[in-house]
Amino acid sequence: MSAIHDIFKALGDPTRVRIVRMLADNGEMCVCQIMEELSMTQPAVSHHLSALKHANLVSARRQGQWIHYSLCSDIFSDIARTFFLEISDRLAAHESRQSTCPCQSE
Repeated sequence: MSAIHDIFKALGDPTRVRIVRMLADNGEMCVCQIMEELSMTQPAVSHHLSALKHANLVSARRQGQWIHYSLCSDIFSDIARTFFLEISDRLAAHESRQSTCPCQSE
């Protein structure tokens, strides 16, 4: 499974997109703040944060009994670059297939 697939899978959930937006707006946030903002339980929030961590979109640090989350800042420029390259490669492959199609030469 590719990294870009993990990223799209992680961002395919509206709650996870809300978490990313909250972190983008607020910087580092404690999991208790995220729980309060989303009106969700700790296990539910942890599930979403785990998916975001798996996709390398967020990082975590422990402070006492609480975990604080923040965005992995470089990942978003990397995502855009990877997405562009992936789309470019697919378009080039598609154009290549079209030009060799016998129905296109008639």
